[in-house]
Amino acid sequence: MLFFYTDTLDMSAAAAGLIVMAASIWDGVAGLLIGIAADRRGARAFVRLYAVPLALAFVLLYMPLPIQGAGLIAFGLIANMLFRTFYVAVNVPYAALTIDIAPDSISRSRIAGLRMIFGGVAALLVATGTKASVDWASQTRYTDWGYAAVAAVLAIVATILLFAVGGMRMSPPVIRARRPDVGAGDIMLAIIGNRAFLAINLGICGAAAAMGVITRAVPYYFKYQVGDVAAGSTALAGMAIAGVVAVPMWMAWAARFGHRAQWQASAAIAVAALTLLLSVRPTHALAAQMLCALFYVGGQGLFFGFWALLPDVVQHGAPDGSPRMDVFLFGIAALLQKVAQGIAVAVFGTLLTASGYVARTVQPEGVLDRLVMLTALLPLVGMIVAWLAMLGFPRLRATPR
Repeated sequence: MLFFYTDTLDMSAAAAGLIVMAASIWDGVAGLLIGIAADRRGARAFVRLYAVPLALAFVLLYMPLPIQGAGLIAFGLIANMLFRTFYVAVNVPYAALTIDIAPDSISRSRIAGLRMIFGGVAALLVATGTKASVDWASQTRYTDWGYAAVAAVLAIVATILLFAVGGMRMSPPVIRARRPDVGAGDIMLAIIGNRAFLAINLGICGAAAAMGVITRAVPYYFKYQVGDVAAGSTALAGMAIAGVVAVPMWMAWAARFGHRAQWQASAAIAVAALTLLLSVRPTHALAAQMLCALFYVGGQGLFFGFWALLPDVVQHGAPDGSPRMDVFLFGIAALLQKVAQGIAVAVFGTLLTASGYVARTVQPEGVLDRLVMLTALLPLVGMIVAWLAMLGFPRLRATPR
């Protein structure tokens, strides 16, 4: 999206980054409200209710309207916030369904692994299909409509799948007593009293910030440092493939050595890849693609570990006496990730503009130096935070509250 705004709609990188940050923060705030409501009404009902509005808002994001300046920025902000509202209304309850459909840690780990594999396949389709659609559209008079076209196709497929998920029946059915109203003190106890929840969310915030920056930096790096735009799309596709291939490895690693050891190994691989990217600064497409893929192997391992652990952390990590707020805590986790990623992308966009970057021109050597620093050093800081956070992850109790 950042690349679409800057190199298709001619928006400044700083403005585009600030839009992403504002929408990400709103995403998290909306997630808290959705979490409270979905805990009372039921997660599956929200998945069904907001699937179609989500699809429409997604297509709206990539509409190349003939507006410029402040009007374009205002439209981008409104479209992003509208999309994020419906996205979180579907995604947070969807993620919280893991607790209901998986009875134990082993099952939840497998489900998390399958989610990562299918997500990686989806990322591969997006990375390859988006460029193909844009290239096709460039051969017609509808030059700027490639992004909107692929968004429409993906929205239709996603809506069908979400209705299937929202309409499924639990077997055996999950029966819960009506939850009493909770106050601010109950909420704080459920969050701050859960050391495992704090540790795992600090770690994933670092990882989300790193992943958010590098996936947006890759198109710039390959266009200006490597000099091959197509190789950037290939790099994104290769990252998706590497993530899919790596997930079964991380599943086996976690089963053999535990999730904390798997997390640390994932972070170490990501840190090594970023260190090499920063020090070597490859200008050959294949070398840069291999480092990006290696980074994604480590990054996807962190997200697998997070989604495998989060249901257990929510169910087993809170102190005695705190109320069950499953969807709400998933909403908190979404909030923290979105804020971290939004701030990181805003920092990237602002620093990219401050570096002297001008879209669709040959970048001076000094600008290229700063582009490489932004591409590798910002994510490196995030991954180091992810590695350090998990050092304080406590042992979880064996039974739910």
